[in-house]
Amino acid sequence: MTKNTSDDMPDNEVNRTAKILMQIANNRSCTSINLGERSEESRAMNSLETIHPYCSEEIRACFRREEALRYTQPYKAFDGKKSVVAPLKRRGGKLFKRICHYDILKRNKPPFFTLHCLVRDAAARLPGGVGTRDDVCVLAGDSQFIVEDISNSQLSKAVKGGLDRLHYEDDPCVKYERGRHRWTYLHGDRKVEDFEDDST
Repeated sequence: MTKNTSDDMPDNEVNRTAKILMQIANNRSCTSINLGERSEESRAMNSLETIHPYCSEEIRACFRREEALRYTQPYKAFDGKKSVVAPLKRRGGKLFKRICHYDILKRNKPPFFTLHCLVRDAAARLPGGVGTRDDVCVLAGDSQFIVEDISNSQLSKAVKGGLDRLHYEDDPCVKYERGRHRWTYLHGDRKVEDFEDDST
């Protein structure tokens, strides 16, 4: 995805972004930033894309460290400080591989990292657990495991398919509100122990 710089942003957007990043720096340490969380104050009113695509390198680096840590033990639920992400499913004692979208994922990604993982992790980071599909695309774009030259349309198509599949799982982690055109992350109030039996 194309990265915006301060030179490309209007003065009011620069000021708002600077304020948000200052609040994060003053109030939260790197380890408490939930998978590179963007503040809810970054949401733009009356906009389909309610999360600003600009993200500091510090926040993105924090997310990527947690993302890498999460997939060292993919069979365990991951506590991202703000919300818990379910472990990958097992079948017959082995981790179950879903279809991988190799056109958007890097070859050196973790073996069990799939489109479902990308989309679920992004949904878990939605501010307040709620956002549009475009919000999920913005957050998914922070992943270190997607190809560098992915286009917005490629990512949007992949995220759409991922959300639709997650929505129809036996224990869905997302729900679509058709009237408001937004997605809700349903596992936000769960704890690690709630998933102890789910990975088998």
